[in-house]
Amino acid sequence: MKSTTTQASKKILRIGVLTSTYARTHEDTQVPWMRELNNRLVDQVEQLVVMAPSYRCLRSHEIDGLKVERFRYAPSRVEALTHDEGAPNKTRRLGPKLLAVPYLFCGMVAVFFWCIKHRINVLHVHWPFPHGLWAVLPQRLLGVRVVSFSHGAELAMARRCPRVHRVLGWLLRASDERLANSSHTATEVELVSGLSAKVIPYGASIEVKETVAAPNKLGEPELLLFCGRLIQRKGIDVLLRAMPAILRKRDVRLVITGEGDRKNEWMQLASELDLGSVVEFAGFVSNEELASLYQQCSAYVHPAIFDDQGDTEGLGVVLVEALSYGCPVVASAVGGIIDVISHEKTGLLVPEKDCEALADAVVRVLEDKKLAIKLGAQGLMHVQEFFHWDNIAANTREVWHSVLNLPEPKAA
Repeated sequence: MKSTTTQASKKILRIGVLTSTYARTHEDTQVPWMRELNNRLVDQVEQLVVMAPSYRCLRSHEIDGLKVERFRYAPSRVEALTHDEGAPNKTRRLGPKLLAVPYLFCGMVAVFFWCIKHRINVLHVHWPFPHGLWAVLPQRLLGVRVVSFSHGAELAMARRCPRVHRVLGWLLRASDERLANSSHTATEVELVSGLSAKVIPYGASIEVKETVAAPNKLGEPELLLFCGRLIQRKGIDVLLRAMPAILRKRDVRLVITGEGDRKNEWMQLASELDLGSVVEFAGFVSNEELASLYQQCSAYVHPAIFDDQGDTEGLGVVLVEALSYGCPVVASAVGGIIDVISHEKTGLLVPEKDCEALADAVVRVLEDKKLAIKLGAQGLMHVQEFFHWDNIAANTREVWHSVLNLPEPKAA
């Protein structure tokens, strides 16, 4: 039973979640961590509405019982600035870049009237550049509170573009609260804005199954796994170049899930390295298939890098998922990855773009079963303590209460 204070504060919270990307159907795998968080918070507020751009004429709809309000900004055949690769990657090309102005203008108008329609009093803004611009009118004219949540991509843009740096800094300073997905991102927020950010990470976005997969059959190759978007900062080319050294010492196969603009290039690289028989590009897989892969893998490998634009992993939520299954992890020591992977404790860290070090670390995990078991067990404990969804949801709700000057409710 909840207290009267809890019920009263719940009736005050009317939240608008602003994002560039959200699931288009129940089967869509876009930003699953955001979807999970929203699902855990929707019953704790009077109203939670997701506000996002359309994708090829997609109209407003419901996902998991949540209302997703979509705005149009271009003819349907070109209305694809967001989703899949993500806008920062797409706007490196001229065509998508031209959509930025109608995207921003239409978003500002739509969000303002949505705030009136739904009586929104807190806008939770993911990627505050450029989406913080959509919150300016509601904040100034309607008194809506603004919580800006930085994930890393916008900060990479700020590092390479002085104008973005100035605008993002202004938007962050104008926010009532600043959040970041990792300590690395929080440091970047402070460098841009001069103000601190509270770290609230993500949890695993797939359900952890209690069943244990059958071990590899005698003579069957050990499974290495990577999951994520196939974009430059994921560093898959580094892993592919490390594979020959790994194969000289261990019989392995590598499964790479996900899609992205580098997929064809990396498939060609795998062919050039004569890895076609041991590397599988599996594309998007269902949560059930992904859970099975986590259960089967002998090591999860995440060779992230700083890309040509200075962007890297803000957190690496797939690492949280891998640790949730007790997988031993080998990853690059970049960005927010170090919040998840502590070297020799919850996984092994290697320098970015170092094929030799990556190969040595993978072989070490495969050959030292006691180490693999220890890393998996300690990683699981770390995730359960620091990346539990109940804590993440409670911390987010506490921020909403704080910006509205409400006492944090407690269960009776």
